[in-house]
Amino acid sequence: MGTKILKYGMLTIIGFLIIIIGSRIQQTGSTKTGEYYYSSFLNNNYTVFTGSLFCVAGILTGYFFKLNPWLAGLALILIFPLVSFYEATVYRGSHNLIPFELVMYFLYSLPAIVGAYLGKIIANRVAIAKHGQ
Repeated sequence: MGTKILKYGMLTIIGFLIIIIGSRIQQTGSTKTGEYYYSSFLNNNYTVFTGSLFCVAGILTGYFFKLNPWLAGLALILIFPLVSFYEATVYRGSHNLIPFELVMYFLYSLPAIVGAYLGKIIANRVAIAKHGQ
């Protein structure tokens, strides 16, 4: 149980690192300072490229970690709602549409969830092929 929680926590950190790597590779412009600095940085850097990186991370997670694909995909994107809740508590009045943001973040997690399912399917087929020989 404790190792699974540690793995999900590691996936959250990996998700944040994917956003940072995507930001550096794509050389996106810096965001303006203010209330929405962190969330705008995250949202501006979630592109098709980083979505595909999340899918690849999901495939690797499903293949090697054998975790629940839904939770693994959501853990990879967990930094987004955490930042929104942080900004909502620090800056009163901001993020007043949090439920819609959570739906949007769920949509962000779909590539990672699909990737985790693909990784799990690949791992199962490899295991069946090894037992069959």
